[in-house]
Amino acid sequence: MKHYTLLVLACSLFITACGGSNGSNNDAADVGNPVAGEWVVVHELSDPEGLNPLVTNDASAQAMYIRVFERLLDYNFKTLELEPVLAESLPEISADHLQYTFTLREGPTFSDGHPVTTDDVIFTFKMLKNPLVVDAAPLRNYYQDVADVIKHDARKFTVVMARPYFMAELQLGTLDILPKHIQDPNNLSDGFTVKQTNDLDAAAKNPAIIAAAEWYNKAEIKLEPRYNIGSGPYIYAERNPGESVIITRNPKWWNKGNDPDMPAYPDKIIYKVVNDRNTAVVALKNQELDFMEFVPAAKYQDEIDTTTMTHLVKHAFPTNAYLYIGWNTMRPVFSDKLTRRALSHLVDRNALIKQVARGLGTPQNSVLYPSSDEYDKSLPDIPYSPEKAKELLAQAGWADNNKDGTLEKTVDGKTVPFEFAFLLNAGNESREQIMLLLVDEFRKVGIKASIKKLDWSVFLENLRQRQYDAYVGSWVNDPIPSDPYQLWHSSQIQNKGSNYVGFANKRADELMDLNRLEFDPEKRKAYMMEFQKIVYDEQPYTMLWTVLYPAVYNKRLQNVQFSYVRPGYNPGQWWVPKSQWRFAAAP
Repeated sequence: MKHYTLLVLACSLFITACGGSNGSNNDAADVGNPVAGEWVVVHELSDPEGLNPLVTNDASAQAMYIRVFERLLDYNFKTLELEPVLAESLPEISADHLQYTFTLREGPTFSDGHPVTTDDVIFTFKMLKNPLVVDAAPLRNYYQDVADVIKHDARKFTVVMARPYFMAELQLGTLDILPKHIQDPNNLSDGFTVKQTNDLDAAAKNPAIIAAAEWYNKAEIKLEPRYNIGSGPYIYAERNPGESVIITRNPKWWNKGNDPDMPAYPDKIIYKVVNDRNTAVVALKNQELDFMEFVPAAKYQDEIDTTTMTHLVKHAFPTNAYLYIGWNTMRPVFSDKLTRRALSHLVDRNALIKQVARGLGTPQNSVLYPSSDEYDKSLPDIPYSPEKAKELLAQAGWADNNKDGTLEKTVDGKTVPFEFAFLLNAGNESREQIMLLLVDEFRKVGIKASIKKLDWSVFLENLRQRQYDAYVGSWVNDPIPSDPYQLWHSSQIQNKGSNYVGFANKRADELMDLNRLEFDPEKRKAYMMEFQKIVYDEQPYTMLWTVLYPAVYNKRLQNVQFSYVRPGYNPGQWWVPKSQWRFAAAP
């Protein structure tokens, strides 16, 4: 999602770690020419939710599967432009924006040697569009208007849209293509068409659709390397829950040596799970980790001293990410917007940025990304004001009538105390620090808050099932035109959609629908300006700040570059001089 109106801005913000003030050690004259080999160890805070890009929606998983699977089109790491990968060119697009015709390159194969064909593309669309494949819901919303996929031959096909979508080329092109022969060995998907998935009532009764979903919903399809075979430069070698995911270079990669953005230098990339960042920092200092994407700000500034720890390099890189507090609007205590606004007035963002983020963040007021043309800079800060919070809480009906120190009010004839729990993904000390400070702040006005820690996968499942009160979360995206449908449309509340806070507003839905149909950037901007004001008024999120990632890596890594292409770095580009190999024997 890099071309369109944001290409210039994104390019101007691209950072390449090539020496000097950006903290890199990458001077090829000192270390020699790039060499393939060695293993690199990358920190992950938690196990990825899965290995399969169709049914997995967390950042850890995405950082791994983009090395294994490929798309028809993808973003150039440096220019951020959309360019062909499995397709031989950008698609032919009909004048009415309803037909997109792609032709696959000659030669791409999956890592087992099986050719990538139109059948794999159609299979991928079928499983994505199958409404009974529940965990595909977060991704499926971008493809809901795909009416059909027509096969012309083994390499050529046309995607037919039911209605125009301004990001159709991008979304169709950047779908990871899956191997039908591996993930559908019994050809269950042959029993239905893409078109049949669009009638939800009929699909729920279609035996072929049901059978395919029952197979695809199995945990092994999501989690096991043997089912997750891609056509990319790496293959899944091991998944060790609680310990690591290991990917190894694909010796049969069809595009070897032809992609300057993906030289695939390391023999192995080990994504090492250390679910406590304090422990991870120790491992980084001890050279047990090569790269840590996010070092807690206090440790980054106070403990990582590169003058004494000369083997380490520090580099804080920008990305399209923001931090927020999500309030479950379906809970009685958060159902009223006056209450949610009062809570926002109890959050001292400037103090939190200073204390928790150590200044590595910028206050943000909108749920869109500041890099987008549609971002509304005019939205005012909600200032820290306990007095204003008390006033709004009283207006919302909250009072300590029984003098027990906790506010309460009557909801649907029942007395509801203002008590709730923050849901926290275990090991995330920055979010825990935010919560601890807010628990104390809320207590001062009669709100009783607590913290509940869960492992990452369980945490995500609770959000998707709306089994929580509040949480601190972060969304990250590529620098693209705004399409907030996935997070904010009311249709994304149920069936494990990403509208975790249960936000529902008729006018906001209308604006998001209009936005998807509009190809005029100025008209889309007008829709998004109105949309932002609605969400700002409702305060389902208390916006915190735009995140700057404080990364630290071992100086032995060469060619470390950063980009707005998620996750912001590419381990396949890194190489290690043979004199510094530690894990693999140098030839």
